Amino acid sequence: MKFFKLLSVAVVWVSAVYVISFVNRIYMADKLSVQASDFLKEMEYEKALNAANRSLELNSSEPSYYRTRALIYLTLGAAEKDGVKKLAHKRSAYGDLRKSLSLNPNNLVTERNLVPVYYFLANEDPAAEPGTGNHAPEFISETKNYFQMLKGKYSRDAGVISLVADYEKKLGLIEEYEKSKEIIRLLRPDLLEWYGSFN
Repeated sequence: MKFFKLLSVAVVWVSAVYVISFVNRIYMADKLSVQASDFLKEMEYEKALNAANRSLELNSSEPSYYRTRALIYLTLGAAEKDGVKKLAHKRSAYGDLRKSLSLNPNNLVTERNLVPVYYFLANEDPAAEPGTGNHAPEFISETKNYFQMLKGKYSRDAGVISLVADYEKKLGLIEEYEKSKEIIRLLRPDLLEWYGSFN
C-alpha cells in the first residue's frame, strides 16, 4: 500500500514538472516571437532573426512564428545587395510560408495573415513601385497560386475575396483582380462602392 502511495506521488510530481516545463517553453517561445517582431520594427535584423529562430526551437508547431521569420527573411533580402543572397532570403521566406500553412491548413486566420507576406514575396524590389514591372520572377506564380487557392476555398467569403483583390490590384494582376471583382459583384455588390481596393 505504501509503495502505491509513493508511486502515485512520484507520477503526480513528474507530471507536474512536465506540464510546468511545457507551459514555460510555450511562454518563452511566445515571448521570443514578440521580441523578434519588436527587433524587426527597430531594424535590428540579426537580433530579430536570432529571436525568431530561438522561438521556433522552443515551439516548432506555431504557424505565426514561421510567418514572423518569413517577414524577417524578406526584410533581410530587401536590404541585401548581393542577388544570390537576396534570392536565398526569399527562398527561406517562402519555405517558412509553406510551413506555416502546412501546420494549420484550414485556419482562416493563418491563411489571411499570409496574404500580405505573399505580396511582399512577389515584389522584386519592395522600395520600388508595386505592379507588373516589379514582379519577382521566381515567386509571382507562387503568390498567384496562393491567392487563387484562397479564392477557390473561400469562394463565398466576401472578406477573403476583397482582401485578395486588394493585393492583386497592388501587384498589377489585372485579370485576376477583375475576376475577384466579379465574385464580389455576385456576393456583395455594395462592397464595390465603398471598399478601398474597388475604388
